[in-house]
Amino acid sequence: MNRLEVFARDAFRCVYCGTVQDVDTLSVDHVQPRVRGGDGSGGNVVTACIACNTVKASRPLAQFLAENPVARRNFFLYARYVWARHMKAVAEELARRGVVERSTGFVEEIRGLRGSEAIADFLMEKHPDAD
Repeated sequence: MNRLEVFARDAFRCVYCGTVQDVDTLSVDHVQPRVRGGDGSGGNVVTACIACNTVKASRPLAQFLAENPVARRNFFLYARYVWARHMKAVAEELARRGVVERSTGFVEEIRGLRGSEAIADFLMEKHPDAD
């Protein structure tokens, strides 16, 4: 996907701050960084405003989301096209860090879900007040 296709798919909304912005203030962020084996396919890229992408910098996504409750909530609301395996990895890392409640079987419940939207809905149901 090219940049404009990613922006259009995500409705020109930053998945971290949740604001709709002009093309010139948006960037593409890789969920799994290219240096860690990620690619530029649609399931690995999201729309991020330049400000949020600058704040995130080169930190792993789970670390950034762990430190930013608003970004965490918005990511699980708006990053609906991310591959399920990436959503699961982020959710599992957030559970390991103690950011999301680790009820008995939490990671197993996440692993049993199919699709990014199901995972996002599950996490939002468990943590509706993430901000």
